[in-house]
Amino acid sequence: AMKQAAGGDAPGVVRGRTVRSWALRDLRGAGRGWRGDGGAEPNDTESPRRDTASTDAGDGLTSAERDLRDSLNSEQWQRDSCEHWTAPDSIAALRCTVSTASGTTKAMVGTYPTRSKVQEVYQRYTAQYTEGDCDTQQNVRGSWHEDNTSNPTGDMACYWAGTRYVIFCTYYDRPALYEVTGTDPAALTQWWHSMHPVFT
Repeated sequence: AMKQAAGGDAPGVVRGRTVRSWALRDLRGAGRGWRGDGGAEPNDTESPRRDTASTDAGDGLTSAERDLRDSLNSEQWQRDSCEHWTAPDSIAALRCTVSTASGTTKAMVGTYPTRSKVQEVYQRYTAQYTEGDCDTQQNVRGSWHEDNTSNPTGDMACYWAGTRYVIFCTYYDRPALYEVTGTDPAALTQWWHSMHPVFT
């Protein structure tokens, strides 16, 4: 389970087991960021690097999306629920059902060409937020830990995007992002803490 960092850690550090997410400002499609209808930002100049090869599997996914789906931890991720999700600059992006001890919700996960591209996305959507602790604050960014390790796993942010509260995380060791949204910050944070590692 995800845990708050013990004393002595930098502000914004969260320790725990899971969370891979991406920075998306408004998932409702009412402004900037990733859009629930698959649209990108109006001023997006780069086309997503997406594997558009047709599939014989009949699942509507590209081969890159199937590879991403198959890398998800099937303990909590319902792989058969995964569907294409449009994410600017991504190689593959999916929206899937995820069940934990704290409930079931949809989450988004994506992979990118490089870790530096992930950092560009992270900075694009979080530059306005100050360092903080997502367990006790909102509209902040910091880092997170998986499995109570002493080294951070990646960057994270938690913030309001319209009426949706967003928690997303990046990885330092892979070009991937993970995101979950909800309307109740306390419940969403509790759900996030009950996550197991996203990838197998």
